Amino acid sequence: MRSRSSFVASVVLFLPVALFASVPCTLPSGIERLPNGNTLITESGSMNQPNARVIEVDSIGRLVWAYVHSDIQWAHTARRTADGNTLITATDSNRVLEVNARGDVVWEMRSGLDYPNEAYRLANGNTLITDRDHDRVIEVDPSRNVVWSYANLSGPHNGNRIADSNTLISNSDQNKVVEVDSAGQIVWQYGTGLSWPRSVQRLSDGHTLIASSSNNRVIEVDSAGTVVWSLTSGVSMPYMATRLANGHTMISTGARVIEVDSAKTTVWQYPPTMASAVVVETLRVVNPTSGCSLYVHVHRPTSAGPAAPVPGVVLVPDLSSAGTTFDQNGLANQIASDGFAVLHFDADGRGRSSGTEDYDGHVHQDGLAECAAVLASRPYVDSENLGIYSRGYGIVMATGMVARHETPSVKFLMDWEGPSDRYQTSSDSGGHVPVPVDSESFWLEREAGRFIKNVPGAYLRIQTATDYTGRIPDNHHAIALIDSATAAAYGGSGIATWTRVNDSVMNPENKTYTVSDPPLWIPEAEERHLICRELLYLHELAGSDFTGVATNSSLIVHRPSFSVFPNPCRSSAVLHLTAGSLDHSTTLRVFDASGRLVLSQPIPSSSFILHPCAQASTYCASTQTVVLRPPAWL
Repeated sequence: MRSRSSFVASVVLFLPVALFASVPCTLPSGIERLPNGNTLITESGSMNQPNARVIEVDSIGRLVWAYVHSDIQWAHTARRTADGNTLITATDSNRVLEVNARGDVVWEMRSGLDYPNEAYRLANGNTLITDRDHDRVIEVDPSRNVVWSYANLSGPHNGNRIADSNTLISNSDQNKVVEVDSAGQIVWQYGTGLSWPRSVQRLSDGHTLIASSSNNRVIEVDSAGTVVWSLTSGVSMPYMATRLANGHTMISTGARVIEVDSAKTTVWQYPPTMASAVVVETLRVVNPTSGCSLYVHVHRPTSAGPAAPVPGVVLVPDLSSAGTTFDQNGLANQIASDGFAVLHFDADGRGRSSGTEDYDGHVHQDGLAECAAVLASRPYVDSENLGIYSRGYGIVMATGMVARHETPSVKFLMDWEGPSDRYQTSSDSGGHVPVPVDSESFWLEREAGRFIKNVPGAYLRIQTATDYTGRIPDNHHAIALIDSATAAAYGGSGIATWTRVNDSVMNPENKTYTVSDPPLWIPEAEERHLICRELLYLHELAGSDFTGVATNSSLIVHRPSFSVFPNPCRSSAVLHLTAGSLDHSTTLRVFDASGRLVLSQPIPSSSFILHPCAQASTYCASTQTVVLRPPAWL
C-alpha cells in the first residue's frame, strides 16, 4: 500500500553560496563553434592516461551530447559534418571514425594512417586527413581511396581546405605554416617567430590566424606576414585557435577553452564561470515517521525561478553514507550547473541528521519521501519533472520510497549498480548490513527487488561490466532489477512505463534479460566518463514524455494491492488482497526456486492460504496477473 503524507518541511536555514561546476575538463585540443551556438570540444587524453572524449556544450556550459566510448582513448580533433554526424581522429588506434548522434560508427578509415590528428569532411563528400607521422595530408573518397596527397611536410597538424581549393597546413616540426595548391606547390608560407604551430585558419579578409603552441602565442598576420593582432597573456600551450563569426577568437589552452573579444577580454570559457553559478540552500526537514531532523542541501542554477522552473533530482547515497558525500565529490554541483535542482540529504542517523541508522528501511524511505516532497514544492522546481538518482545500496531507499508513497509523484528513477536483494547486502555474504539473511522482518523492508516491481514511471540502470563490489558475478542483480521493473506487457514483472540498461545505442527499451542473454554492459575503461553519462541520462529522462504501457486496448496505470507473509516461505504463506483491487481475470501464478510454474489459478477471494509454498518468493504484481518469483530471480 502506498501512503500519503502532508510533507511539511521545517526550514531553518537559507544559505546562498556561489559555486561553479561542470563536466571536468582535461586536455582540450580540437574546438568548433557549431551553427546552433554550441561548442564541440575534443578532450584529447594521452597515451599514458587514456581518457579522450568528445563533448558538445551549450552557451552556458551545459552538456548536450558526448561520445565517451572506449574505442577512442587518445584523440585530437572532432568536426561536425553537414548531416549532423561527427568526425573524430582516434590517434591511439590510427583511425578516423564518423559517428552519428546515437554514437553508432557509420564510416571509418582504420588502415594506412599513422598518428592522424585532424579530419574534415569536404563539400565533395571526401575526407581531408592530416596523417602526422606519415608527414602528409591526404584526401580520401568514401571508399577510402587516396585521391590527393601532399607529403613535403614534417609533423603536420590541422590541414584544412580553403575557398580556392588550396590547403592550409601547420608544418609543425619546421615551425611554419604553408598554403599549397592542388598541384602541391607552395603559394604562401609564414614562419617568423613560430614554435610548433598546431592550427592555422584563413580569415575572410585574407589574414591568417595561427596558434603557436610552444611559445604560448596566438597571432593574426596579413598576407605580407605582418602581425596585426596577438594574444600572449593567459594562454598556455594553445592547441587550436579559431576566429568566430562574431569576430571573437576561441582558443583551446591548458585545461580550458576560452573565447576572447578583439580587446583580448575573456567573454566565455569552458568550464564555465559566474554565468552558471550554483546557489545552495541548507534546510532542515522533519522525518514524519521518526520525528528526526534531517540535514538537506538543495543545489540549483541561479537562472532557475518561478518563471523558469527546472527539473528536480534527489541524490540518494550508497552504503551508509551521508548525502554530503555529493558535496565532497562535486556531483551535486555538476548536475545543478547543468540545469537541475538537486537535493541530497543525510538520512536518519547519518552525517548531520539526528536519529539512528535504519539501513534504508521504512524510516529512511519515509524521510526520503518527505525530502523529495520539499524539493518538488520549491518555486524553482518543475514538480511534474521529479527524478531520483541512487548509487549502490541507495537503490533500496529509492525504490522503497517510490513504491510505498504516492506523493510526491516521481517521473523517473536512475540507479547506478545497486543490489537487488539481501544476499548481496547482508554481512552474511560480505555485504555491509550487519543483519543475517534469515531475519525476515528486517529484510522485508530492505530489498530493492521487491519494491521495484511497484515502481511506476521510468527506470534506467547504469551498469559496468564488473560491479563495483566485485562480489556479484554476471551482474545478475542488474538483470533481476531490470526484469522486475519492466512491465508485464514486455515480459517483466513490474509496472514501469519505460526501462533500459545503459545507452540506447547499447540496449533497447523495455527488454528483459537472463544471465545467458544479458544486456550490453559499459566497459570498465569507460567508467572514467561516468559524469558524462549521468548528465546525458538525466537530460534524456527529464526531457522525455513517458506514457503508459499498452496491453491490448488498455494501459497499465494501476496494480492490485496485496501483501504476503512470510516471504520467502518455507511451508505456507497467506496472500492478503485489497477488496475491489482485482477483477475476474486476475490469476495467481506460483514459481518454485528453479523457476518452474507450480500453480496457476484464478483468485477467488480477498485472502487465502498458499500451501505448500516450497521456496517461492513473492511481492510482485502486474495489472492482470500476480506473479510469485523464486529467490534466484530477485
